[in-house]
Amino acid sequence: MKPPEKRGAKSGSGELLFDVVMDKVVYGRNAVLELLASDPEKIEKIYMQFNTGHNKLKEILITAKRSRIPVGKARLEKLGEMAGTTKHQGVCALISSVRYYRLEDILQKPRNTNPLIVILPGLNDPHNVGAIIRTAEAVAADAVVLTGSKGAPVSAAVHKASAGAVSHIRLCKVRNLAACLRMLREKSFQVVAADMHAEKNYTDIDFRLPSALVMGSEGKGIEPQSREQCDFLVRIPMAGCVESLNVSVSAGVLLYEAMRQRLG
Repeated sequence: MKPPEKRGAKSGSGELLFDVVMDKVVYGRNAVLELLASDPEKIEKIYMQFNTGHNKLKEILITAKRSRIPVGKARLEKLGEMAGTTKHQGVCALISSVRYYRLEDILQKPRNTNPLIVILPGLNDPHNVGAIIRTAEAVAADAVVLTGSKGAPVSAAVHKASAGAVSHIRLCKVRNLAACLRMLREKSFQVVAADMHAEKNYTDIDFRLPSALVMGSEGKGIEPQSREQCDFLVRIPMAGCVESLNVSVSAGVLLYEAMRQRLG
């Protein structure tokens, strides 16, 4: 195990390939398997060598996917730079310094009388994730919910883009988005999702009610099984030539409309 630090593996051009703020790197097949068995929630992402023919590497891959933990591929020399040793056995698990809350705890102790929760299923751009976290904190949202199997990990780039907001807002990681949305609806939340093809405008929603705002992933939007759990699909009207806004800009528009209503 490595001590707490910020580490990155650079390519020949100097590009930072692994940009993660973490408490430690756990490497080695047995060590990563044990971590997957004992405390998978702590793992931000697993990087593995391109050839996963070894039985234990296959087991790690299967177990990680079952636990909805992101898995990436890396060359052996890059894994060595991450682990700080050549004895990594083809696998490194990154453990983030971020504290994650349980959704149940957030619902039991909301920040607001009528809670506002932002849900980010599968956003891949760390700058979008960080920017949305920053805006969510700025409007005093109760929490930001991330999905465990998809999307960018809470990396150094996310920290930077959030301008420190990661340290102030409550983050939650869920394994099953549809189950998360069902739980929120059972707790009398209205689930509102941004969709460029929706008929209803975002200003038509009463954000003074307990609300969960779902921002779909870049390019793909919201998956059908999650869409079915949404109470409202809303769009932001566009007057120019472009069809849609960047997801972090869209989130800013919706979140500030929610704050305007709540303060008004």
